[in-house]
Amino acid sequence: MEPYFVQNPEVSDFHAGMRVTWLGHATVLVEMEGVNILTDPIFSQRASPFQFMGPKRYRGPPCTVEQLPRIDAVLISHSHYDHLDAGSVASLNARFGGELRWFVPLGLMDWVAKMGCENVMELDWWEENCVPGHDNITFVCTPSQHWSKRTAWDDNRSLWSSWSVLGPNHRFFFAGDTGYCSCFQEIGRRFGPFDLAAIPIGAYQPRYRSTQSHTAD
Repeated sequence: MEPYFVQNPEVSDFHAGMRVTWLGHATVLVEMEGVNILTDPIFSQRASPFQFMGPKRYRGPPCTVEQLPRIDAVLISHSHYDHLDAGSVASLNARFGGELRWFVPLGLMDWVAKMGCENVMELDWWEENCVPGHDNITFVCTPSQHWSKRTAWDDNRSLWSSWSVLGPNHRFFFAGDTGYCSCFQEIGRRFGPFDLAAIPIGAYQPRYRSTQSHTAD
C-alpha cells in the first residue's frame, strides 16, 4: 500500500475556466472564471479554540496562507471549529484585507467583523450577492441540514448553510456539513446542473444520531 502523503497544490493568480483543489477537510480552493474562492478555510493544526489542545489534524495543510494565490471570496458554512478557524481567518485578513469578500450565513457577521474583516456579506438561505468587480458570478446561500455551536451558550444562534456559486459557464456547489435532506432537490432544481459539487462524507459515531447532520459513508 502506498503511504499517504501531502502534495503541494499547483495554483495560479488567474484561471479562466474552472479548477478545484482540495486542501483538506472542508477547505477547497476553487479557481472559477477569473475568481478565486476558498471554502471553510482551516490552516491551523487543531480544530479548537486553543492550539495546545483539541482535535489535531493527521497531516499538515498542503500550503500556507502565504502560498495561496489571490483570494477574492471566502465561503463559511457554519460556526464549528473545524469549519470556522480564528487563526486562518486572521491570517487571510492580514494578507488580503478589504480586497477579500467574506460570505457568511446569518448570525456570523459580528464574529467575523470582530476578527478585523471589513468586507463581510451576511446572507439568509436563498439570498445572493457577488464579489465587487465580478458581477457575472453569483454567490447564493443555500440550505443544509446541520446545526451550529461555538461556545457553551450559543447553540444554534447562527445559521448553517451550503453555497451555490453560479458563473456564466460553470457552476459549483459546496455542501459544508450536512445530512441528506430534500433541500438538495430544490437546490438542484433552481441552480443545477453543477459542474462540480464538494460534498462531505464522514464516518461519524454514533451513526443513528450523526447521520441527521452529516453525510454517512
